[in-house]
Amino acid sequence: MRYPVSLHPAIHASARHRPGSLVGDALTVLRDPSCLGSWMHADRLAEVLAGADAPHRAGKATAQIANELRAKLLPPARKGRYADIQVRPGSLVRAVALPAAGASAAVPGVPRPLSHHERLQSLLAGFHLQSGDAVYLPPGDRGRHPGLRGRLTRTLPDLGHAAAMRSLAQADVVVLRGGRLYRLYEIETNAGKSTSALVRLGDVLAADGEPEGGLVVVVPDGQIERLRTELERPILRPLNGVCRALPFSRVENPFGP
Repeated sequence: MRYPVSLHPAIHASARHRPGSLVGDALTVLRDPSCLGSWMHADRLAEVLAGADAPHRAGKATAQIANELRAKLLPPARKGRYADIQVRPGSLVRAVALPAAGASAAVPGVPRPLSHHERLQSLLAGFHLQSGDAVYLPPGDRGRHPGLRGRLTRTLPDLGHAAAMRSLAQADVVVLRGGRLYRLYEIETNAGKSTSALVRLGDVLAADGEPEGGLVVVVPDGQIERLRTELERPILRPLNGVCRALPFSRVENPFGP
């Protein structure tokens, strides 16, 4: 889910910024009715801003935007410059409704925006559910997808090995067809840190063989080669030629060029 970043945010009583500034855009996102009252980490806020149409941020890495937010937004917020902005240790920030500022009342329990990882997880799960497959998501992730939660299966086929079952239950998306494993997805925003996910896939491969639909690791478009480098590790050699890399763009825009 993308949150539009207006170049002309509504004027708030707490503070004003020039249109299009990083802080101004960040405040606009935090004050959006869909985010209002929800704690958001600087990294996640940076991810939302990086995806917005803002030429002055083109080419900037998400980590750079997050660091700029920590320097430009959090310190003045802690000092009370923004009456409607609250901060917590660990770069957490949220906006609260101020009647005088004309902001909508915060809705109790409004969930935080989905992370990039969670959006991809939702897209993959939704695609397979529409195709008639059964889909299993890790228990800790189901609550982030209320629109899918009632359609997800809570049972997995027995692989006959406790460690392999733990690995299977932790995979980002498990697709079942006819009661059997059909495909496993792991979603990695950093291919260089995908070893744990690849080991999980290796556990399932060793215990149950290659699923009919294969083993898939979803990585950013520019990190396909980095993933292949990880697969050259001796411990992951069984996955070579079996594990397939899928770029983010093919999940987000499956009908693109």
